Amino acid sequence: MTLGSNIQKMRKEASLSQEAFAEMFQVSRQTISNWENSKSYPDLETIIKISDSFHISLDVLLKEDLIMVKTFDHEVKSTRKYARALVAIAVIFALLIGSFGIYSCIYFNTKNKLERNFEEQLKENDFYKNKSGYYSMDYGDGIVYSVPNQSMPGLLDFTLHFHVSNLYCNIDLEDTYVMIIWQDENDFFASATSKKDEKVVGSTSEFKGNDFADMKKLGDEIGLSEEEAGKIIEKGNELYQDFYAKK
Repeated sequence: MTLGSNIQKMRKEASLSQEAFAEMFQVSRQTISNWENSKSYPDLETIIKISDSFHISLDVLLKEDLIMVKTFDHEVKSTRKYARALVAIAVIFALLIGSFGIYSCIYFNTKNKLERNFEEQLKENDFYKNKSGYYSMDYGDGIVYSVPNQSMPGLLDFTLHFHVSNLYCNIDLEDTYVMIIWQDENDFFASATSKKDEKVVGSTSEFKGNDFADMKKLGDEIGLSEEEAGKIIEKGNELYQDFYAKK
């Protein structure tokens, strides 16, 4: 017997009209007629509902209907593939959510740590906010160290450090202005500009790695004594370490 014949037999044994049977499964009377005449088949979900409603196993319901068995088998396999795909998607989504949660914890912990240290160093080293919005510290006659106002990039920038980690030293000499910039610990460059014509009269652009340890050469290049250059560079390295070194 075909599935359609089994449905018709069950319906008649239950003394149900096609209309009443259709209402049970929320389809039209014409759909029931098509099922019973094997013009179409119910979907997998409806077959299971019919099986449950009339307490007939799927084996009995589908017995001898080879077309429907193949269709049912295909739908079962498709459903399993769909279910596996959904599980895979759910696992990937859970991993992404978990990873983002871990990153968020790391980000906010790093943000709080860096920004708190930055504020503490401003207070400990007596930095004040200048007109340009930077924080400055007077170190001696005409010598001023400065740092930019710092805050962490946003969470979705996926960055765990300040955008710019610079330290500046401006030195006002008799005939020149000297600017020293630290971009990393013990890594700086300097230039001296004439007050008269604003031309660069000295810089570290031509220095090689070992030249930076030669305070006399540096001082001669930018117009400072060896002792002055050594103190200024040492203080700059110390401040850079305090503000930006990972603790």
